[in-house]
Order: sequence, then structure tokens, then C-alpha cells
Amino acid sequence: MTEQWTSAMSFPSFSPHNPDGSLPDVADRREHIVEVAIAWQEHSARGGRIGFRSFDKLRAAGSTDAVESVNRVVELHGLMGSIGEQLSLAYAAEQDAQRWLARPVVGDLDDPEQVRIGQEYKRMAVRGLCEMSTHFALAAAHSLANTVLRVVLLDPAAAAVVNSSKAGKEGKSFLPGADGPGAWRTFSPTALFWSSVLDEAAKAAGSPQQMSALVACLIRLQQDHRFVSLDRRRGMDYHRHRPQLLSHTSPREGIASRTDTTVTVSYVSASDDAANDEKQVHRVAVDALAMLADAMQELSPLIVAAARSCHVDW
Repeated sequence: MTEQWTSAMSFPSFSPHNPDGSLPDVADRREHIVEVAIAWQEHSARGGRIGFRSFDKLRAAGSTDAVESVNRVVELHGLMGSIGEQLSLAYAAEQDAQRWLARPVVGDLDDPEQVRIGQEYKRMAVRGLCEMSTHFALAAAHSLANTVLRVVLLDPAAAAVVNSSKAGKEGKSFLPGADGPGAWRTFSPTALFWSSVLDEAAKAAGSPQQMSALVACLIRLQQDHRFVSLDRRRGMDYHRHRPQLLSHTSPREGIASRTDTTVTVSYVSASDDAANDEKQVHRVAVDALAMLADAMQELSPLIVAAARSCHVDW
């Protein structure tokens, strides 16, 4: 009996298709991103089989406790499948943003008010879709870093370095299946764990060349200017005053000021936030997609080499 199920999926739009099954075309299909996303999603269909074969390999290599390594291999394949899906979702949102950017304003073009409202509607849709894309992309980057961490943990000597650190104690050794907040490290341009503890652990591994190459690739992603821009945009959207797209009379700096002798209150007219440009957000989203796809493609063979150096199947 052969099992059948859907293990990978990528779609170019969150909107329903036209009645004839078509979608409005886009200027750039970014097919490379689809290929990478599908390839990573397919890992989740192989986890059980790879884990089973890994048990035999670990026993043949003299392992006395293969349980954690087998479970970690299964978890890793599931993580990679999840990252592939996140990239697919980020891609679909960006493709829809392209469709909105190309969409003409509809309505009575002789009515300036209708044209203005149509343009604002279009801009809000583009920006919302781009922000959706960047949020999925950032989530994928976080998962990607935690995947590299778990590959490094396959090596006992490297795991000892990680688990003896503050992060390792907070993560309770990052055991497979752990779901507590400490088990999933934050990945940001300023997070030192990746270039300090994880890099040190990779150098202590039984096969330091493979592990160090893997961690070095992750650190390059962490330092990439496109990742820095992505992280900054997310920080503004999540933690600070997100720039509103529509004009308003509530400026960030307020309307009242004080000197030693005078309080001044100004009347302001409606105006835009300086950082509300939907095309700027689209640029961040496009850069993030390209950066992620390239990093995932580069990491794939490095993950294989590092995992196999720890006597597990892949």
C-alpha cells in the first residue's frame, strides 16, 4: 500500500482565480524562489524515513544513545518543510503586490475625488501585502537560524558547548520537540549568540570544517544589509509607531511646544508620514525574498554535509 499526500505547495496569489482559471500576469514571476520553496517543503515528507535509517547508521557508528539524534533529524526535516512553506506564502503576497501595482485605478476618471480614493485604496493594498510578505520572510529567517542551531547540536562536542552556555540552559538543551520560549533563539542583526556561542560550538565539533561552513553561511545572512532592512521594518511595524498610509492630523511630534515663558499649540493640516511609501516596502519585500532563497539554496548542501558528519542519514 502506498500513501499519498500533499507535501509541497506554492501558489502565486492569495486571491481567487478568475472564472477561467487565470490570474492577472505579473512583471516578475521570480520562479527561482518557487523552486527553492518547493524543494524545502519536500523535506517534511522524508523525515520519518530518514529518521528510521539514521537509527541504523548511528548504531553502526557505535552510538549508545541514538534516540535524541534520530528525533532531531525528524524535527529538522519538519522545520525545513515549514520554512519552505513560509517562503511560499511570502512569495504569494509579493506577487499579489505586483498585481496591485500594475492595476489601473478604476471608477470615474473625470472625478478627481474618486481618482484620489482609488489611488489610496491601491496603495494601502500594496503596502499591506508587502508587509505580509516581509513578516513571513522574517519568520522564515528565524526558523532558518534555529534549524542551523539544531544541526550543530547533532554533534556531541558542539552540543556540549551550546548547552553549557546561558542560552543552552535557557533552552534546556534544545531537546527535539521542545516548545518553550527559551528553545527558540531570536535571530536579529544584533543577536550575539550566533556569532559567538554557535560559532565556538561549530569549531569544537568532531568535523569542524563542515559545521563552521554551515554557521559561517548563517552569519553572512545575519549581516546582510537586506536582512538588516527587513528587521528594521519589522521593528517599526511591531514595536513602534507604524506609519499610517492615509493622510492624518496626528503627527508624531505632536502639536504643542513649550519654552520658558510660552506654550504654543499649532493647528495642522492633513499630511502623510514620511515612511509610508508602499514602493519602499515593496523593495524591502523583494530583497528579502531574494536573500532568503539564495541563503536557503546555499545552506542546503552545507546542512547535508554537517548532518552526515554526525553519522545520521539525510
